[in-house]
Amino acid sequence: MPDGGKTIAELAVKGTIVKKLPRRLEVMEAENAAFFVEVEQDDMDICWFKDGLQLQETHQTIIKSFGKTHILVFVNTSYQDSGTITFMAGRSTTSSKLRVKTARHCPPISPVSVQMNTDCLNGAVLSWSPSPNLQNSTKSVYVLERQEVGSQEWQRCLTTETGTSAEILGDSVPCEGDYRFRSIISSILSSSVPGPKIKTPLKNAVVTEGDDAVFSIELSANLIGTWFLNSQQLQDSGRFSMTQSKNQHILRIQQVPNVYDGAEITFIATGVRDSATLQIKVCISKIDRLNFHFMPIVVTNVEWFKDGQELHVEEGVNIQSDGNMRRIVIQSAEYLHSGVYTSPSVSFKEITQEERQKCAMELDPVVLTCELSRPDAPAIWFKDGVAVLQSDNITILSEGTMKRLIIHSAALADAGTYTCQAGDQIMSFSVNIKGKVSLWQKCAMELDPVVLTCELSRPDAPAIWFKDGVAVLQSDNITILSEGTMKRLIIHSAALAEAGTHTCQAGDQTMSFSVNIKRKVSLWFSLTNLTNLTKIAYNECY
Repeated sequence: MPDGGKTIAELAVKGTIVKKLPRRLEVMEAENAAFFVEVEQDDMDICWFKDGLQLQETHQTIIKSFGKTHILVFVNTSYQDSGTITFMAGRSTTSSKLRVKTARHCPPISPVSVQMNTDCLNGAVLSWSPSPNLQNSTKSVYVLERQEVGSQEWQRCLTTETGTSAEILGDSVPCEGDYRFRSIISSILSSSVPGPKIKTPLKNAVVTEGDDAVFSIELSANLIGTWFLNSQQLQDSGRFSMTQSKNQHILRIQQVPNVYDGAEITFIATGVRDSATLQIKVCISKIDRLNFHFMPIVVTNVEWFKDGQELHVEEGVNIQSDGNMRRIVIQSAEYLHSGVYTSPSVSFKEITQEERQKCAMELDPVVLTCELSRPDAPAIWFKDGVAVLQSDNITILSEGTMKRLIIHSAALADAGTYTCQAGDQIMSFSVNIKGKVSLWQKCAMELDPVVLTCELSRPDAPAIWFKDGVAVLQSDNITILSEGTMKRLIIHSAALAEAGTHTCQAGDQTMSFSVNIKRKVSLWFSLTNLTNLTKIAYNECY
């Protein structure tokens, strides 16, 4: 207050983050920087950011979650890793300043006991001893220099790493004269402590379609690691099994489909990274041309053609169906049965272009459906080229020839191109997710502050504010803030002209606010009127 009086209150907002990041973390260059956060619930959607950009796991950035605890580790830090680290869980955030300090290098320690022997003809021998304070774990580089008497400039003669003596010949100096020599240490290279190493690396795997593929790696230390398939992090599921026994890590891919042919399998741990490839062999049954009689032939496949002509059941040729198994049986093979037997590959039932264009509102369900020609054909779903895995929000169904992918609650990040692949056949869907548009009501008195807030799904998405269709610019009275996913427009002192429709636009998504400003009303009396009113009141009381 003007007279100097004041009062202070503390506001504590409890959020989903139970244990926050430290305000500041300092590490030396080449050390690891570790951040730990604890939230109140398991299986929460969390994100790590550095200077506003979302972090992804790499061989130098380790991101792990263990129940309520979430860990971020920068391996072998450098000065460029300094910045602001932010952890986000829902609407709650916590930040820390990371500072990577460069190691201070001690100045070189001068050699001692320097001597010169001039007994040799047309030359001199210089010798010296290392400083007694020089550490044994260091590697010294000695430089021998000369200076002509009367000159201020030193010239390099030679460099040696291991020797403590050198011979200077007269032929090595440019002209006759008086010279002085010195031996100095040019640099000291500190020895480094070896980090974890790979004892048994990953090996490329070649398996038959439908069999299990196993990848194994052994480290020199007991570390926690992460497996990736084509840069996508793997989780324990019905197809992928990950185990660890001390220093050995094993990945098992069960019943590998042909779509994984050529996939890159990567293992990452603290300071360790290794990769291998997976190759799939397809087992194809063939019928060779036969030049003999009375030999039964059994081939397993689906529908059958011989030399391009459809086969039908006839005497000596039987086409069998047993569940998902199809067989053609030639009981007594003869020369006339020679030929090329084939079966058509799996195909998709055609659907209209409108059915392949999906448009939904945010939080609404999305269902992608396609039909195959064969019920036993496996199908795999992809989004923007990355395999889609089943989760709490995504269900993948296979009901005979019908294949479905269901997104129970669509988010803006679910927009993209989805592909269903069966064999060498592909069907694509284009999914567009629109944000739900809301008109929020804001009412304030004249001269009071007005704060408009909206939250985006991505922190790096730019947002623009408009009033009645005209872009709003920052001024002394208007502040525009962007804090991660939170976007705010603050009117510090509202005027009647501020009333209208304010809109926040991010990409093709908008959120609108209807702002109503009410005028402040004051009641004034003149001194004369106030005196008359007082007299009237007094007479009535009397």
